[in-house]
Amino acid sequence: MSALRTAPLPRMAGDLTFMRAKRATLDNLCADSFAVIGIPFERNTIAASGCRFGARALRETSVYFGWHVNAQFSHPVDIDARKQISTSSIHDRLVDLGDVTILGQSPSAANTVIQSAIGKIHARGASTIILGGDDSVVAPAATAHEGSLGLLQFGGTLPSADGTETPLGQLLASKRLRPSNAVVVAPARNPETNFADEFEAAGGRLLTAPNFKRLPTAELAGLACDLGSSVDTLIEHFDISIFSASLHGMTETPRFGGLTIRDMQPAITAIGQAPVSSLMVTGLNPTKNGLSVVKVGQRLIMTALLGYIYGRLSLLSSLQREDTG
Repeated sequence: MSALRTAPLPRMAGDLTFMRAKRATLDNLCADSFAVIGIPFERNTIAASGCRFGARALRETSVYFGWHVNAQFSHPVDIDARKQISTSSIHDRLVDLGDVTILGQSPSAANTVIQSAIGKIHARGASTIILGGDDSVVAPAATAHEGSLGLLQFGGTLPSADGTETPLGQLLASKRLRPSNAVVVAPARNPETNFADEFEAAGGRLLTAPNFKRLPTAELAGLACDLGSSVDTLIEHFDISIFSASLHGMTETPRFGGLTIRDMQPAITAIGQAPVSSLMVTGLNPTKNGLSVVKVGQRLIMTALLGYIYGRLSLLSSLQREDTG
């Protein structure tokens, strides 16, 4: 087939994988791989459904960022971490495992399937980039990991009184996640509940968007690294609701006072230099009205994801230099 190609593969053709990554299976998954897996499932949708299409929409947008396969694609944002690595290493480590098959499953059966799939990936020693889906996929994916959990959460809904209806509340209630091992960035504190006060009293850290913007990137990276070194598995949950209401077209739950992509880009790149086992992206609804806003939003999310990938590869490159030195 390669002999038939006389020009770079256009974005509208070819196998739809994340950033044109190679397809892989559990049998040929390497320990240092970044395994992208989609979970097209939604259960906590508040208004219009559509988050189950989020994984496919991000893959479609990611084709624009597949410069490591086609020279015609160039990266739209200058990221310092790119200077420290070879872009060819992305193609070597980034693989696409497709989607978890859960169509028509009950919530409990879906949780079992998600836990099994993510557990098998991490048993191979690979890191995952999980494309949701709404935030109902977070708790089963997180509990698929062995040992103690650490959580960096951007956006999402804070628990109410009993807290069991949100991923953070479910993980805290299960005792797999201790409050002292969780850092939550939220647009604002909810005055209708006392969860924030109880969470902080138990050792958790809650940053509102204004406080997060004032946090130096180096301090955030140090916070993530310290958290990662104190637990067996560090998880980053990136819910689209963290974005400002100006990007309301791509999320079900926009928040006034949220973050912009300029706020998020250096933060996610910095966090990528911590030992994150899973990055989960949830809340994108590509079926909402306002197609142009949704498409722009998807490109912004991809830019943030790319910053994370660069950060992770930069970390791996530095570790390899230390081993060979």
